[in-house]
Amino acid sequence: VVSTQSTGSSGINAEYGKQWYQRRVRGFLSESHLCWSLFFTELVYLTMEGGPAAPGAWLSSLFSCFDDISSCLITLIVPCVTIGQNTENSGQGSFCLGFILALIPTVNFIWMVFLRNKTREQFAIEGSLAGDILSVFCCTLCTLTQESREFKMRGIEGGQPPMPRV
Repeated sequence: VVSTQSTGSSGINAEYGKQWYQRRVRGFLSESHLCWSLFFTELVYLTMEGGPAAPGAWLSSLFSCFDDISSCLITLIVPCVTIGQNTENSGQGSFCLGFILALIPTVNFIWMVFLRNKTREQFAIEGSLAGDILSVFCCTLCTLTQESREFKMRGIEGGQPPMPRV
């Protein structure tokens, strides 16, 4: 008896979708040693595509923590310093303000979400408040280092844009 199976377009699309999802999950699991949540599958797809960043995208992925080892180590040991630097670089206040807010439970979470949102607006990066909340809640250290790298890669450190060369 020969079985005939329909391989219509819906079967092909379903198989492609399954393969796409498996690649995303595999890529997510191999690149994120600090995060375990599968809620990030779509977020990871948006931020981990290789090559130069598209307009409206982060210049580095959320899980590229080790691309800038100094920021990674500072954030791991004293995250309040990175929050202070990101506060100053985003123009939302001084280093001291960010540092102090980082020490207050619950306020630090709200402040990090606020900073991430302002950073996205400042550089016209696509995203949503829900994505910012998930990023900060599930991968706080990765989120802080990504923002720090973003400022460095765009030439903003100490709250000032780079000086033009003469």
